[in-house]
Amino acid sequence: MLRRFAWMLMPLAYAWAGGFFLTVHGPAAAGSAKDAVLTVDAQGCQDYSHARITGQAEGTIHGKRQSIALELAPLGKGSYAVRRQWPADGKWVLVFSGTSGERHTHTIVEFGPDGELRPHASMGAFAPVEVEAMLR
Repeated sequence: MLRRFAWMLMPLAYAWAGGFFLTVHGPAAAGSAKDAVLTVDAQGCQDYSHARITGQAEGTIHGKRQSIALELAPLGKGSYAVRRQWPADGKWVLVFSGTSGERHTHTIVEFGPDGELRPHASMGAFAPVEVEAMLR
């Protein structure tokens, strides 16, 4: 009985061990990348310095939907600067995805009225309706 219970808990222990997530910081954290809008870092309980991070700007300009792949400038192991690569017009959110082996994480960054960063994290990919809701 105890052995069967231990086997049932193993997947939970694997899921909790070595969490993987993306953190978002303002431009002050960009160091040498003075024109960066923000930085994004791969972090967790293990070494995620070799994680693959991608970014996309999703927005609307005058009611027309647009997507722009972002170029991320490496700052160091697992840390990237993001420069403004999307138009100043319209409403925009930035969608970041991180992959390290079998682990995946996602973060959407909204910009508040004063330009403050509002990150939202998820272990699973964000549904298109969630992105659309943030663009309203």
